[in-house]
Amino acid sequence: MQSSTILQGRGRRKRAAFHSVLATLITLTLGPAVLAAEAGGDAGNPPPAISVTGEGKVTAQPDRAALQLGVQVRHEDLAEARSEVTRRSNAILQHLASLGIEERHVNATDINTLPEYRWDKEQETQVLTGYSVQRSIDLALMDLSLLSTVIEGSADAGANRITPPRLSHSREAELRRDALRLATEDARANARAIAETLGGTLGAVRDISTGGSPRPVPMARDMMMRASAETADADATYVAGDQTFEARVSATFNLATTGSADGV
Repeated sequence: MQSSTILQGRGRRKRAAFHSVLATLITLTLGPAVLAAEAGGDAGNPPPAISVTGEGKVTAQPDRAALQLGVQVRHEDLAEARSEVTRRSNAILQHLASLGIEERHVNATDINTLPEYRWDKEQETQVLTGYSVQRSIDLALMDLSLLSTVIEGSADAGANRITPPRLSHSREAELRRDALRLATEDARANARAIAETLGGTLGAVRDISTGGSPRPVPMARDMMMRASAETADADATYVAGDQTFEARVSATFNLATTGSADGV
């Protein structure tokens, strides 16, 4: 009697395992077909699709600048070179402070000292001729209306190595998203136009990818030149063009033969 009960239990477990495997096989077999049917086609005959691209562009006037104000002095005496660099650097920092530029936007910790040599042909050896001392002041300018005043005043204070300003916008992330929205709307409009021309309607989006980058900001040719003595308004000689943010969207939509909601 006990043996009979054990055999019956084993039989039930085998039947349950068989049913479980059978259910899994049915799911694997029918799964792709069900998914394809829900998407408007079948596994062997997917719905027709439309692949398009869309472009978006937003322009804005830059409102920030980053630049480097440098001082370089060569002298045969190292102490003299350092003293002159310090004097000029302090004058530049005082000029920036007088314009109301906060210290947290100024970094003046970079200084380099390099010995300079010449080659003596007769003795066939290098001879020390002096030293080059360089100091750089990195500036994040939050008010572009001060750009020319910063450059002109820094040059007057002794800066002799000024990099071209790198312009940017305080709302850059938002402007990039605006360009992306325009690109997405353009892609959808292009796909809808094709679908209507073919006598269908736009179905769900099947695939989408994005890309894009801001164009370089055009700068005035004389951005780094001193304003002429005849020019009353120095700001007029420093002109920054608009910064352009571009985005591109590539999308693939299902082409439906009956009305359905847009995929994007």
